[in-house]
Amino acid sequence: MTTIDLNLHPFQQAVYDTKAPNAVIEAARRGGKSRVALRKLQKVIQEKMPQFVSEHVTPPFHAWIVAPNFPQSNQVWTELLTFIPREWMMGEPSIEHKTIRLNGALGGRAWGLIEVKSAHEANSLQTAGLDFLWVTEAQEISNEAFNRMVPMLHSPDRKLNAIWEGIPSLYRDHWFWRMCDAAMSGQRGYEYFHWTCYQNPMLSAYQLEDIESDKALMTDAAWRRMYLAERSESAGFFKNIDAAVSGDMLATPLPGARYVAGLDLGRKHDATVLWILDANQRKGVYHQRWDAGEDWSQQREGVIYACQQFDVNRLFVDATGMGGDMFYQALSEAGLPVEEYIFTEPTRMDLLNKFAVSMERYTAFFPAVTELMREMRAYQFIKRGNGKPRPDHPEGEHDDEIMAFGMGLLLCEDLVPESPRQSGRGRMSYLIHGNGDGPIGVGHRMQIQARRDRMQARWERSGITL
Repeated sequence: MTTIDLNLHPFQQAVYDTKAPNAVIEAARRGGKSRVALRKLQKVIQEKMPQFVSEHVTPPFHAWIVAPNFPQSNQVWTELLTFIPREWMMGEPSIEHKTIRLNGALGGRAWGLIEVKSAHEANSLQTAGLDFLWVTEAQEISNEAFNRMVPMLHSPDRKLNAIWEGIPSLYRDHWFWRMCDAAMSGQRGYEYFHWTCYQNPMLSAYQLEDIESDKALMTDAAWRRMYLAERSESAGFFKNIDAAVSGDMLATPLPGARYVAGLDLGRKHDATVLWILDANQRKGVYHQRWDAGEDWSQQREGVIYACQQFDVNRLFVDATGMGGDMFYQALSEAGLPVEEYIFTEPTRMDLLNKFAVSMERYTAFFPAVTELMREMRAYQFIKRGNGKPRPDHPEGEHDDEIMAFGMGLLLCEDLVPESPRQSGRGRMSYLIHGNGDGPIGVGHRMQIQARRDRMQARWERSGITL
């Protein structure tokens, strides 16, 4: 049988050697989490292959590797093909389904199956008994998907080995945060492991220098979460999400209110999303979503009806790319006050930064719309390939809700501080400014500007710019 070259650093070795059925790894990017999980899978296969496991279950050996979505599983799949010895496989791996059949005891008998699964469709994570489970990027897998996996941890005739690995979750009611807490407290059957990127001796000086340079591009909390594996509920791009939830949707407009809207147009795989906001209150009051593939004429009529119902004063439309200009023209011909919003890297970052600042200042509000809150919680600093970290959604997720609401927010009234005192709820009070409030004195303007300068300095120290 092939001998596996381990080449593990001390923290990986501890995971490899553990006897606990569940190894819970909360470690940094570039720390080597996936490599030790792969080595552990190889170890389990070597130990169980001669035993043919159980004759009472099919397949006799069954392993799952669960990623948040299929795009994020590509690296894992590539490593499987690279490091699982060819003589262990029966036939060719299935590229389409990302599965490998195992050759029992090298004797020509198919006895095992390794499957790469996506947690994006939670309903697919059930009805399987497992001998080995590897959950990667656990912090990005939903509570719903985890709940689907739980029954598989207790299958008859199978003794499960599981590895749960990721960087820290962004909020404490996420299942991975709770699992790490349970493992740290010594829960039976679980062992907790933690290390930073600096504790990986295999990183080169150049790689460490590249990690250090990321400090200039990220908030301190986000950088420490990514590279020091430190928990922080303020490490995501958007803060105070739960605090921004306010009120319910409106069926009809309120007298005297001024309404604006943002429309993010869906393409082949994206939804079309419309958000209507109360411009003075900076609050979402109407939301409609059309899934990918729905008829564009129905979408157009729905947008026209909603905007006319609320007498929308201004409407930003995503006119980027093919189809956007045609939709814009159709809405314009219907008499809607449309304005083009072309997404480039600068305009995208301008929208995101102003949305994030509004969340930090408690000056953006919306009803509890699941799709919007999910997208906001998932948004974080992500490093694509060899590029620098930038605020983005994880692979397989979307930001249609964020962009639609953000465009509407750009059309709302600006807010300025009412006073430097903190309100009873522990946050700054703000006034609407610049919409017919009348002239203000020079001293008042200087006071407002000084407050703005102080706030901007705080934002810049946090890595947020306007």
